[in-house]
Amino acid sequence: MEYLDLSPYEYAPFPLPLRCIGWLGREHGVQGDGEPPVTTAELARLRATSQRLGSVMLGVHECEFCPEESAFEGNGEFRYYLGNGESYSAPMMVLHYIEAHGYRPPLVFREGLAETVDLPWDGRAQRLSEILLDVSQDLDLRYEAVIDLANWPDARSLDALERAAADEELADIASEEIHRSRELVLGRLKP
Repeated sequence: MEYLDLSPYEYAPFPLPLRCIGWLGREHGVQGDGEPPVTTAELARLRATSQRLGSVMLGVHECEFCPEESAFEGNGEFRYYLGNGESYSAPMMVLHYIEAHGYRPPLVFREGLAETVDLPWDGRAQRLSEILLDVSQDLDLRYEAVIDLANWPDARSLDALERAAADEELADIASEEIHRSRELVLGRLKP
């Protein structure tokens, strides 16, 4: 899949509006020519915030810019929640695109990522929590909410994740992710 940077995310159903970064392909090539080069600090920050893969699908996507016989492969996506209220989605391959092919994510994204520390509870977190705890919601969306709710180091995230662990249907497919998200939230909660 290929999308222009900052376009609305349409790849898979998701309960929050997202904008695309790094969804590269041959039609538009390596985007970001007008952007300043990615600094070492920006790359380190992006790498540090690219820890939890969501939307992992069957199969892999091969990098369209690498030689076919040694093409980098990826699967899944990272979602980035910025303190300014913006939310972005990038393929797992975004770091490869930057390092191997000189991709330059939009400066507005990089600046927003630099200003994001611990996210305060907001409407995005509330929506993910509601999705997670609503047994009538699509199980895949609830699974994604398990992963993404860990971005908010808040007692409400921990409460929602603990309640999700008691949901047998969800725990059956997401117990490891629930545990990982709980540990992340616990590790970042302020006493």
